[in-house]
Amino acid sequence: MLNLCVPIAVSVARPSENPLGQENHAKEDTAMEEIQGKVAVITGGASGIGRATGALLASRGMKVVLADVEQGALDDTVAQLRGRGLEVSGVRTDVSSFDSMSNLVDETRARHGKVHVAFLNAGVSGNAPGALWEHEINDWAWHIAVNLWGVINGVKALVPAMLEHGEPGQVVITSSSVGVVAPVPSAPEYSMTKAAIFSIAEMLYAQLRQRQAPITASVLVPPGTINTALFSAVRNRPAQFAPSAPRKEAAITYEELLRRMNAAGNPRRPVQPEEVAEYVLDGILEGRFWIVPDRRHADIARNFDEIIRARADAMLGRNDPLTYLQKAM
Repeated sequence: MLNLCVPIAVSVARPSENPLGQENHAKEDTAMEEIQGKVAVITGGASGIGRATGALLASRGMKVVLADVEQGALDDTVAQLRGRGLEVSGVRTDVSSFDSMSNLVDETRARHGKVHVAFLNAGVSGNAPGALWEHEINDWAWHIAVNLWGVINGVKALVPAMLEHGEPGQVVITSSSVGVVAPVPSAPEYSMTKAAIFSIAEMLYAQLRQRQAPITASVLVPPGTINTALFSAVRNRPAQFAPSAPRKEAAITYEELLRRMNAAGNPRRPVQPEEVAEYVLDGILEGRFWIVPDRRHADIARNFDEIIRARADAMLGRNDPLTYLQKAM
């Protein structure tokens, strides 16, 4: 019988004692202190945070395999990074397919023998009109297929391969402030799926620790809204998840997105993918679960802390969720 009540020793820090923006440099015993020569697999690797992280890890001596559904963009990224002398290769991968993710593992092991870092980073964000009860089932299905099943498939395919060699390693799952800090009502599908994979990261971390595994898990909460192609992801929306009737769903520019968020009361400033990559590298070297904004983005970290406290107060006081929900755009 499955035991769902295995006790875990927990040390609880009050919010005032350990704010999100305060750095914690204590290394976990599973930390990868040396990454040179190790192997990293990165989904959503052709652009944005995935590309920037792949470039950074490769510059530190890692062998990097980038996975992406966009073959052309993937080929261009691999060629450009190889042109800089980095050991990078690519495998076209549909993260919503377990068979495709399994092929990614097979290709990586055939090339490099092992996997030490799995950065499950691929994601999409749509722009369905109207209230959530007016959204089509396919709006939900597309986000779930990529954002949620992409992580489930990644964990299922990659973690056994990482445990097999018995060396230190790390699974990093890209969530979002709307999945970890508080959701934004104008993006229900995205917020819901990012909250779900945050939960997966927590459970994966706990189960790996319970089993004294040599690998660990982390959640990445990028510092604000990052300059990536996420909000033009409709370009890759498969026919099987298309709306029932054609509709105007234009991709929004990064500048316009920041303008709307600030106008709605969500403080945001430009943040580049390379800045997020530095957080990922630090999180891997220290084996930390929380890869979150710190003094490098102190204004954003303070904003997140305020929302977290407001959410905790609302829960404890059984108060109105509107006191903490991020503002709708």
